[in-house]
Amino acid sequence: MTTDRKQAMHVEAGKSFSTAEANENERRWNEDKIDKKNQDPTNHYDKTRMKLNFEIGPDGKIHPLGYQEKPLEVRLQERLDALGWKPFKPDSKIQPNCCAKFIFGGNHDRTLAMAFGNQTVSLEKDADNSHLHRCEEVEHWAKDVYDWCVRRYGQENIVGFQVHLDESSPHIHALIVPVGVRPKSGRECVMWSAKFGKDRFEYGRILKEMHTSLYEDVGSKYGLERGDSIDGRNVQHLHKREYIRKLTKEAKQTEKAVKGLQSMMRHLESKIFSYSRQLEDAEKELASGRITLDRYEVQKADIQKLIAEYQTKLEDKADKLNEKEQELERLTMDATKARSVVQPFRNHKVDFTPPRITEKVPLFGTDKWVERQNRHIAKQFTEIIRKIESLYRNDAARQVEAAQHNTLADYGEFYRLKRENQSLSEINQELESELNTLLDQLSVPSIRNLIFTVADALVGGQPVPISSGGGGNSDLDLRWDGRRPDEEEEAYRRRCLLHASRVAKSVKSGYRRR
Repeated sequence: MTTDRKQAMHVEAGKSFSTAEANENERRWNEDKIDKKNQDPTNHYDKTRMKLNFEIGPDGKIHPLGYQEKPLEVRLQERLDALGWKPFKPDSKIQPNCCAKFIFGGNHDRTLAMAFGNQTVSLEKDADNSHLHRCEEVEHWAKDVYDWCVRRYGQENIVGFQVHLDESSPHIHALIVPVGVRPKSGRECVMWSAKFGKDRFEYGRILKEMHTSLYEDVGSKYGLERGDSIDGRNVQHLHKREYIRKLTKEAKQTEKAVKGLQSMMRHLESKIFSYSRQLEDAEKELASGRITLDRYEVQKADIQKLIAEYQTKLEDKADKLNEKEQELERLTMDATKARSVVQPFRNHKVDFTPPRITEKVPLFGTDKWVERQNRHIAKQFTEIIRKIESLYRNDAARQVEAAQHNTLADYGEFYRLKRENQSLSEINQELESELNTLLDQLSVPSIRNLIFTVADALVGGQPVPISSGGGGNSDLDLRWDGRRPDEEEEAYRRRCLLHASRVAKSVKSGYRRR
C-alpha cells in the first residue's frame, strides 16, 4: 500500500478568540488542568514532551512556548484595536470574521521523524518520553511555514505561531488577522474577503492556490506531498456523525473497488488457463504429427506472449487489490473505533507465583495435612483472582466514564445544533418581517420617497436627523454606526435601505402618537 505523505493545512474563520483557546495554544495549564484534559479519551497531552513545544515570536526567532508576557487573546485584541476594528453590537446574532485560525501539519510518521528523528517515541497514555530531545528539522520546517505566512499576511498580522510536539502528531497553530485596504480611503482594516474571497467559490479557488503555494515553498523540501483542497467557507473538523458517514462512504467505495479487482483477476486467470490449455493441445498435435515443428514454434511463441501479457496484468491487479484490501481494513477499523463509545480492555500482564505445596507429606495425619494445604492454595488463588478482578474492574469503570463522556458530547452537539437552528429561525423571521414591512412601506408614495432619501444619504455618508415634527422631545433619530470595516458595497447598500425603512417606520409611529 502506498504511503500517504501529504501536507495538511486547515483554515477556520474566527469571529472571536476565547481565553480557553489561547491557554490551550500556549499551554498555560497546571498539572491538574492537563490531567483533567486527558480524561477525555480523544485527548492525548504528553506532559513529558511539553518542554519540547516552542513558538516563533514577532522577531522570527524560536522561543519557549508561552514566553510572551501578554496572553494570546490580549495580543489579538491589541492588533484589532490598532486596525480600528469595530465588531457588531454585542446583542447582534451575527458577527463578522476578525481572525483566521490555521493548523499546519502532515503525514504522522513524517512529522514525527522531523521532530524526533530516530528516537523511540511512545504514544501510549502516561508514557515517559522525558528522554526525547527536539530535532532541528522540525524547527526549520516551522520557520519555513512562518515565512510563508509572513509573505502572504504580513509579519505584524501574525499574532501567534505555536508548535506542539506533545500530542500524537507534531503540528502548528497560527493565529492571523486578515488585513485589506479600503478602496475609497486607502486605509488598512480587518477584511476577511481581501485574503479569503467574497464567497465560497472564490474561497475554494484561493484555498487551492494556498495548498499549491505551501507545497512549492515548504512541503516539497520536507518530503510532503501537496495537500487536498476542500472547497467551501469556514472549513472545520468533522463532527463525529459526519466523520462516521464519510468513513462509511469511503469504505463502500473501496469495497466496490475490491470486488471489481477480484472480478478482473478471475477473468485474467481464466484467460491464462485457456491459453495454457491451447499450448498443451499444440504440444499434443506436434507429438501426433498433425502439425509441423515450425508451425508449433509459431503457435507456442504467440501463446506464450499472450500468457506473459495477461500475467503482467494479473500481477498489477493483484498489487492494486492488496492495496485496496488494506485500505478497506483501515477504513473499517477507523469506522469501528469512531462508533465505539467505550475503550477496549487492556491485556493486563499479572505477575504471580503459582500456588504450590511447600511441605512434605507426613507419615500420619495426612487428612489434616491435605486440608491445610488446600486452605493455603485457596488463599493464594483467591489473592490472584482478586488482583485480576481489580484490574478489569478499573478498566470497566474507565469504559463507563468514556461512554458517559461520549454521550454528553453527543448531547452537547445536539444542543448546539438546536440552539443554532433556533437562532437561524429567529433571524429568518426577523428578516422576513422586515421585508414585509419594507414592501408595505414602498407601496405608499410618501413613505417610499422618504426611504429612498434617507437611504441615499446614508450611502453617501451624510448624517440624517429625522424628526416627527411638532414641539417637545420628538426626535426619532436611530443609531447609525456607518459602514463596517469588512463590509462589501452591495451589503452596505442593503443595510442602508433596511435602516431607512426603520427610520420611516419610526416617523410614521411618531405621527400616530400625536
